[in-house]
Amino acid sequence: MVLPMKQSRKRSNIVPITKDPRATNVLKYRSEFCKLVTELARQGHFPEEWCAQIEVSLSTMYNWANRYPAFDDACQLAWTYLTAYWTRQALQAACGGPADAKLLIHILQKRFPDTWGHKACNTQASFPMGTKGQKQEPAKPSANSLDEMTISELRAEIQRAGSRT
Repeated sequence: MVLPMKQSRKRSNIVPITKDPRATNVLKYRSEFCKLVTELARQGHFPEEWCAQIEVSLSTMYNWANRYPAFDDACQLAWTYLTAYWTRQALQAACGGPADAKLLIHILQKRFPDTWGHKACNTQASFPMGTKGQKQEPAKPSANSLDEMTISELRAEIQRAGSRT
């Protein structure tokens, strides 16, 4: 008995390709994209929007970051700007701004898990500053998780955290 061969579902097996279509994306790279991604991030635009402006896919953008050190630096800086933008939005909402603070915190937890996720590792405990190499004790989390807090409890927690610094 001869078993049928398992068919691959890769695009290259479905549509014959004579030339790698991604090869032309390398030619699209320009150094001014570094400034573009940082500016878009400062305005709160996510990487998908950076790619839409440049007219490439996310995988191309990641490949460029691996290939071009200046673009990689710009993307890392842009990610920092983006985190700061959305953190600012959540803080303004928590202090009575027009947005829904819980929704913004949910966005932060999903898009920036290293800083805002349930198992955050991008914290002061990970990067000790001003301690001459000695790690500081991490701040104790409040009794309630952010998901269970009301807006007023969240505001009170922000004020307590601000008074400790």
